[in-house]
Amino acid sequence: MKTLAGKFFIFIIIPVVFISSALSLSSYLLVHNLLINQMKESGRNFLRASAEGVSTRIARIQTTLKIMAITENLGAENEFQQHRLFVEAKKQLGGAVTSVFMGFPDGRFIRAKTSPLPMDYDPRARPWYLEALRLPAGVRDGITEPYLDASTQRPTLTLYQKVLNSTGGLMGVLGVDVDIALASRSLMANFPVLEGGDNILVDANAIVLLHPDKVMIGSDIAVTGEELYKQLSEDIKQTKIQHKQYIGKLSNEKRYMGFYRVNGAPIYFVLSVPAKTVLKPLHQLTLKMAALNISLIMALLLLLVVVTRRISRPIIDLLNSAVQVTEEGPYRDSMEVKSHDEIGQLTAAFNEMMEGLRQRDFIRDTFGRYVTKEVVEELLDTSDGLELGGEIREVTIMLSDLRGFTPLCEHLNPDQVIEVLNGYLSRMSKIIGQYKGTINEFIGDAILTFFGAPIKYGDSPARAVACALAMQLAMEEVNSENSERGLPSLFMGIGINTGEVIVGNIGSKERAKYGVVGHNINLASRVEGATLGGQVLITPSTYEQVKDIVIVRGVRPVRFKGVEEDIDLYDVIGIKEPYNLALPDRVEYTEPLKKPIPVILHKMHGKKMGSSGLSAELTHFSTQWATVIVAEEIAPLQEVRIDFTGDEDENRIYLYAKVATVTRRADRYSHSTQITYLTPMVTEFVNGFS
Repeated sequence: MKTLAGKFFIFIIIPVVFISSALSLSSYLLVHNLLINQMKESGRNFLRASAEGVSTRIARIQTTLKIMAITENLGAENEFQQHRLFVEAKKQLGGAVTSVFMGFPDGRFIRAKTSPLPMDYDPRARPWYLEALRLPAGVRDGITEPYLDASTQRPTLTLYQKVLNSTGGLMGVLGVDVDIALASRSLMANFPVLEGGDNILVDANAIVLLHPDKVMIGSDIAVTGEELYKQLSEDIKQTKIQHKQYIGKLSNEKRYMGFYRVNGAPIYFVLSVPAKTVLKPLHQLTLKMAALNISLIMALLLLLVVVTRRISRPIIDLLNSAVQVTEEGPYRDSMEVKSHDEIGQLTAAFNEMMEGLRQRDFIRDTFGRYVTKEVVEELLDTSDGLELGGEIREVTIMLSDLRGFTPLCEHLNPDQVIEVLNGYLSRMSKIIGQYKGTINEFIGDAILTFFGAPIKYGDSPARAVACALAMQLAMEEVNSENSERGLPSLFMGIGINTGEVIVGNIGSKERAKYGVVGHNINLASRVEGATLGGQVLITPSTYEQVKDIVIVRGVRPVRFKGVEEDIDLYDVIGIKEPYNLALPDRVEYTEPLKKPIPVILHKMHGKKMGSSGLSAELTHFSTQWATVIVAEEIAPLQEVRIDFTGDEDENRIYLYAKVATVTRRADRYSHSTQITYLTPMVTEFVNGFS
């Protein structure tokens, strides 16, 4: 078209209409998926809360049964006292418990309920009593399959506990009836079901125990023939599936459905919600967006009337330049300024903007070598990113350090030290980046890292533990490369702690860094100091958040300076899905010497050696472990230096180690130590001495 209005219609209106429609459609799909995901999340939270609430109640009842089973009141001859005990227990356990009772081998039956029993009622013939008798040796408690109570027609579970007398004989069987619906009612009140939603309860065979449609009770949930119910029934019968969610058709209506199994009991909570309830706000938003788009197009049509050819071409050039920058990446050369009016000023400003972006990217790429990408984004992409100050935030701090690196540096030339250190730090930094950790600083051969800042992640403790295990596993490859270059092997200890710190820009206007400060960093440092080479230790604050997925070799209480109570440190050797990492077994292998070697043992205080040494004997030795016998007991985790006796040259032969365990032998103490620094001269000396 030859007219200006026609050209602008072609180059502006049509693209705007197309882009607006595409954005509206993409926004609709985005919000649609977001609402569906929120529905899934809400449904999963509801189901999990209900299941965990019932599971907690069951665990509480089981604990109460165990306590009652060992109380002396059960052995009392007075049945009235026993009845009072059961009544009191029923009150303590809450309204969900409908009865507390006990059946005896002689047929007697005492319970908290006062309703009469059939004349021929024999507790010894009841399923809970028979199941208790069939329990294997060492197992005293159990739980029945869910069933509908004969009097209330409500889903009920019976928890039972064998009661033994002092000689191990059967005194009787304790039992508690639990109304499942009552047990979960308070939890359901905290997670109200969306409009039109249904709460359903089924057993492990997908038999309906509770349903809004009374006809469904007692039948397999798939009895309706609906495909969604069929799939639900099949998945519930696969006991390995803890929970699952579905989106599908039910009676020609799109619905969300999910289930969650109760730990410790063969019951499942099922939730069914119509999708239209959740998507109703989206439909209203779509109408508003359509009205807004029509208004925008009409405004652009009016704008075309006042647009002239003089400004059209420069604007198109600017548009093309902007598209090239945003879509293709490389910046184009500066545009020629052809006028001194507003369009010329806009072109000049655009050229300055491109230069600023070019410099910004250069700073980003250069600065990224010194701090993590996330910190660079935090500093450059926020208006107050470079201002001093911080905030209190819970993060997971990880401190890793090499064992014996300081004495190692004394026997290497500077180029070798840098080669060893750079190879180690390069490999560890890459792993830390993979697990979204932020390296606060390199402290010589130590790396201070934190997880959870500047970007918050909900699984920071798990990622920190997985990162530490991956770092320890990578040390084998680092040492393999060092061996090929004739360099010594390295061993690393890692300490992890979770807690609140102050995180932000620290320093002055002239020089600052993005980092963390606080007591919890000092605690992480002390935990790292308690590690042996190849070990990962975590504090209770970290363990509580990852205990379901980590594998621990053991727990060791440690008293740190300045801390009033012992702190349990967990020795982590593996982590489950989704990380699936495991450290190899640590073998404290040493070869016994033909005859003990007299040595002088010095306690280390930081990097300094104690003024006086202790006479000792080296009895076992390998490249990683050594056994030393001393008259004085040396505490575990103490750093020591072992000097070998002999002539003047041999007195310069020594190794560094950390005490792992101590065993008393008569009037002396045998110390198993992990070697942190060893030279070939030591091995040659030990072999020559033998």
